[in-house]
Amino acid sequence: MKKSLLLLLWLISPFVSAQSQREMFNNSVKAYEAKDYVTFLKLTKTLDSLRPFHPTFTYNLASAYALNGKTDASLAVLKRLVLMNNTTEFEKDTDFSSIQNTEGFKAVLALKSNQNTLIAHSNKAVTLSETTLHPEGVTYLAKAKTWLASSIHKRKIVSFDRKTGVCKDWLAEANMLAVFAMKADAKEQYLWVATSAIPEMENFSKEFEGKAEILKVDIKTKQIVRRFTVEGHHVFGDLLVTKNNVVYVSDSAKPMLYKIENEEMKPWVSFEKDGFNLQGITMNNQEDQLFVADYLKGIAVVDVKTLSKTWLQLPEGTIGKGIDGLVFYKNKLIAVQNGVAPIRLTQLNLNSAQNGIESFRILDNNRPEFDEPALATMVGNKLYFFANSPWKAYDKNAVLDVSKVKNPELYYWAF
Repeated sequence: MKKSLLLLLWLISPFVSAQSQREMFNNSVKAYEAKDYVTFLKLTKTLDSLRPFHPTFTYNLASAYALNGKTDASLAVLKRLVLMNNTTEFEKDTDFSSIQNTEGFKAVLALKSNQNTLIAHSNKAVTLSETTLHPEGVTYLAKAKTWLASSIHKRKIVSFDRKTGVCKDWLAEANMLAVFAMKADAKEQYLWVATSAIPEMENFSKEFEGKAEILKVDIKTKQIVRRFTVEGHHVFGDLLVTKNNVVYVSDSAKPMLYKIENEEMKPWVSFEKDGFNLQGITMNNQEDQLFVADYLKGIAVVDVKTLSKTWLQLPEGTIGKGIDGLVFYKNKLIAVQNGVAPIRLTQLNLNSAQNGIESFRILDNNRPEFDEPALATMVGNKLYFFANSPWKAYDKNAVLDVSKVKNPELYYWAF
């Protein structure tokens, strides 16, 4: 059993307070130490339901099942544990002594070993010249033949040369927040930009906390023509623009999707009762189905007309945790998974109704070049994304240690 409890503020269940979860966890530890394994299982099952894929809760659930003689249930959770983090050394834990000689346990160990397999299909396109940029998103303006990268740390957008990687400021206003996603409309008249205040951006102060804006930028003049926001604490992490210039936005701080239409931003679909941390969003070609990644739970599809939601069931051997970027292409969802170990790029093949996933393929896995890739974009038949970002180079005060930073590397996968 794991006795450590990692409750990051933005990953706490919105349904139960952090204090309640800590109390429940502490009570589960007491039950474990008293060898009251029935109570230990009951409490751990509740914790796991409140906070899916929490490293401690998931581990303890597998332990609790094993200690209660529920072999199949324990093995199923161990598989989930391995798919989210193959570095956990559960095989050394005596809690699993009763199942360690089973064929199922051996299969889980084999799965853990296979997770280390190096799969390298994506190719490096270019290395950017600006070291401390900390890029999050990338887009290409076809009419202007211009590549753009968003900057978390520098609070700006740069253009860059696709061959040399030389960067130039494209939009760098003093009052901009950290820049996440960027999408142009169909006519490339406006660039829509998701920005949010986070400690890792330069000159962050408490007065910025919780602020987030969607910017509408005139591409020709490179001027911000409109700013959109909503009251409260928000992190606008991704957005998309439809053919009819409707903008959809995902919020990582409050599990909500927003809609900008007729120059007005409003809540569109709430995930407050069944979601945690919304990330990448994408749409099918007909623009009647919107797919959104929840960093903890997986992928949901929203019917644009009825606003009904369906959580997609993933095939055996894959997992929905840790998806940041999400892109639709030819009835496939391409997921950038940076919240798992090892980091991977996964292709999820949808069924004909686009309400289920039939199969999957790992495009990239366990690559040493990949250090928290984030958002991705399609340009023709190629998927582009930055393979590395310096999240680990910030200290506890969110100060960037430049000595730990590598120049951003743009990668692509060709379909």
